[in-house]
Amino acid sequence: MEKFIYRQIRLKRFHPACSYWNRSETDRNKRPSGAQRPGRSFTAIILLILTFISAGNGQPAPQQKSVLFQSLDAAWQFRQAGKTHWYPAQVPGTVHTDLQNIGLIPDPFYGLNEHDLQWIENENWVYRARFNVNDEVFKRKHIDLVFKGLDTYAEVYLNDTLILKADNMFRTWRIDCKDLLKKEGNILRILFRSPLQVNRARLDSLPYQLPAGNDRSAYKVSVFTRKAPYHFGWDWGPRFVTCGIWRPIEINAWDAARISDFQIYQQQVNNKTAILKAVAEIEADHPADMTIRFFNGGKSAGRQTVALKAGKNRIEQSIRIHKPKLWWTNGLGQPHLYTFSVEINSEKQILDRRSVRFGIRTIEVVQQPDSVGKSFYFKLNGIPVFMKGSNYIPQDSFLPRVSAGRYREIIRSAKEVGMNMLRVWGGGVYEDDLFYDLCDENGILVWQDFMFACSMYPGDSAFMANVRQETLDNVLRLRNHPSLALWCGNNEMQIAWERWGYQKTFGYSPADSAKIYGDYLKLFHELLPRMIQKYDPGRFYWPSSPNSAPGGWAEEAASGDLHYWGVWWGKEPFSAYEKYVGRFVSEYGFQSLPAYSTIERFTPDSARYLVSAALKSHNKHPVGFETIDEYMRRDFKVPRNLKDYMLVSQILQAEGMKTAIEAHRRAKPYCMGTLYWQLNDCWPVVSWSGIDYYGNWKAFHYYLRRLYAPVLISPVYKNGRLDVYLVSDLKSDKQVRVKWQLMDFYGKILWNKQTEIVMPANSSTVSLSSPFDIILAERDSARVFLNLEVYAADSLLAENNLFFTKIKNLRLPKAHISVEKKTVNNRSALVIRSDVLVKNFFIDYTPDCGVFSDNYFDLLPDKSKTIWINLPDTGKVFEKNKLRFLPEFLR
Repeated sequence: MEKFIYRQIRLKRFHPACSYWNRSETDRNKRPSGAQRPGRSFTAIILLILTFISAGNGQPAPQQKSVLFQSLDAAWQFRQAGKTHWYPAQVPGTVHTDLQNIGLIPDPFYGLNEHDLQWIENENWVYRARFNVNDEVFKRKHIDLVFKGLDTYAEVYLNDTLILKADNMFRTWRIDCKDLLKKEGNILRILFRSPLQVNRARLDSLPYQLPAGNDRSAYKVSVFTRKAPYHFGWDWGPRFVTCGIWRPIEINAWDAARISDFQIYQQQVNNKTAILKAVAEIEADHPADMTIRFFNGGKSAGRQTVALKAGKNRIEQSIRIHKPKLWWTNGLGQPHLYTFSVEINSEKQILDRRSVRFGIRTIEVVQQPDSVGKSFYFKLNGIPVFMKGSNYIPQDSFLPRVSAGRYREIIRSAKEVGMNMLRVWGGGVYEDDLFYDLCDENGILVWQDFMFACSMYPGDSAFMANVRQETLDNVLRLRNHPSLALWCGNNEMQIAWERWGYQKTFGYSPADSAKIYGDYLKLFHELLPRMIQKYDPGRFYWPSSPNSAPGGWAEEAASGDLHYWGVWWGKEPFSAYEKYVGRFVSEYGFQSLPAYSTIERFTPDSARYLVSAALKSHNKHPVGFETIDEYMRRDFKVPRNLKDYMLVSQILQAEGMKTAIEAHRRAKPYCMGTLYWQLNDCWPVVSWSGIDYYGNWKAFHYYLRRLYAPVLISPVYKNGRLDVYLVSDLKSDKQVRVKWQLMDFYGKILWNKQTEIVMPANSSTVSLSSPFDIILAERDSARVFLNLEVYAADSLLAENNLFFTKIKNLRLPKAHISVEKKTVNNRSALVIRSDVLVKNFFIDYTPDCGVFSDNYFDLLPDKSKTIWINLPDTGKVFEKNKLRFLPEFLR
């Protein structure tokens, strides 16, 4: 039997500026492909050699034909074009972070610095690096420079020869540089031109202006620039039109053949058998007979001897799996992943090898006419699944700063609260491979937008050709991921054209309108679906979000997906969420302030009050604070100091989102998805997020543990009648015990009921429907509440509380709270107990406390609550952090 290994070779130092080393697997896992390495910059060249070993004598075979990789990610310098002094740079990186790292600009996120740093976007910037080429690499017939991310208009020179003019942040560029490379002393120089300067003439040449509401500039060039739209500003993010080498550059060297693409797709799946097709695209230098071997894990899955032709070759192999383990979403089962590999063999040498992880599952978007319109839901492995999730935006304005740890933490935070879907929103970027890997591993489906949002785009041939290649690069890169649920053409462009008054605002003539909308159709109804059909035919394509049947509100809500912003933008009450429920609600939300520790990091002491310029600059909505304040006055007593205001704003957001999510889940199966806006932030800001920039969970994210649990009990009291809904996302029926208790704030039970029922699988049912006004008739609604619990045997599955007046009107008694610390198996916990009801109990904590098992909950009278914390030695943490409880102004 033949064996193979991967061997990494430590190379000698060729040049004082160039060091070479062997990275361990642990090192490689520390950061994603686009993240910066902290500390001093180095020039790292990593050589990966595929080595063949014969089982007969165990000696390595000659390596002349193996594919080699050499990474080029350090010892870079940069300067402003037209200036002479060079400064050290980090690659991957951005010009803003490079300027900050060397002290030429202050922290862009602090105070009012954003305004003072807008000059950077108007300048051109130059980067350069000196590197050597290893002897083995230099011997290869083909030596390609591969640029995985250049932001955005980049002229690339190798040894003073122009080799590339890049114009798309989202593309990968591969250039054969064999004839230009030297063994030593190569100079790679990249000139990044200002998008504003590049596209000014293009903007002026159009007979009309294209809408770009997010673009906070007099010259709105963002629609011409294939660059992350949010870099130009948004109503939750700053404007930093940065540039730089944002993803790695590597040298890829080969002789006879290399694997350019490897795809796995399903042909048939059932409980007994899965039939898959493995497709390898092989680029050959010349005609040759070679052996192509396929593997399922460590086992052979097929072997073919193929006469390759020069150029591209498509090799297919059928793979049959007996009793396949299926990939399931979070909460429904394990997201099982298989590893499939392909390798090229020639004369007992492994020339190249490629592996992918793949989850076997069936998924479809079901749109069937019904009595009210048309359904819109995801069916996974034959089961309709209610999607519980959020909209995800880039985690930083400067993307290379997002470490592997930050990716893991954000996906962990989504999984822990029960999410099974994230929408990668179309104003950001196609995310790093690690993001999708983590979604694969954690059973989180991805609604993937293409990177177009809230604008209208040109339709000239050059733009369309650029987008076509962008689409090809990213579809090929992402299509093997089982987490990828659908491709969506854009964010809010169809509805913007129909509802936002562009024609009147911009004074379009009928001819202008026909041209602009014609270009829209050409891009989102022709080019993109045609690309998906050709390169990822098993995936559903949705042209725009939201998208539904034409007409008024009734038609919009009865089909497709819905963005509902009557709450917040329309200032409708939270109760409107119960009325405006769509088939799949893919956007809605409400703002809150970030953690106080976050505010402290971007403001000086003198600016920590509500009307300070520094704080206002970190809320990009035009009337953000005014809107928060208006809603707060409806339901709460408004605090005077900033820290208390921050806490109440978070509880306000959480309570509003609770109303929305419960309404969506109660409406199952009419409504089959709820994706709130938004999961995270790209800088420290007042926004709609549930997790702030520094990873602090807001009150709302803690609420999600209960709101997104597999079982939800949700009461509705209206017109004197009480309806209690029992919602299950479980795959099977379950015997449960349901308890209802009306009690006062001292714990006295005034009315109670208990019943044993079989809770139907995957359903929303009314477990109690009864007149309740008679029961409440002689009670003070400001002094009582209804507690609801669902048990399976002695295990609590769900809990909820219903209050009969606004929180600001509750007559909450003074609480006496006891706190006991305990440690079990090196885990620490707080056991908390109160003699009376405490509404929205919380522990105010600093980030080094980690994430609590629960927080921001109602603490019932004389009922202990244990809170676990994810730190091994909690005692020391709580010695330096004051435990806080519900402020006096909420009683």
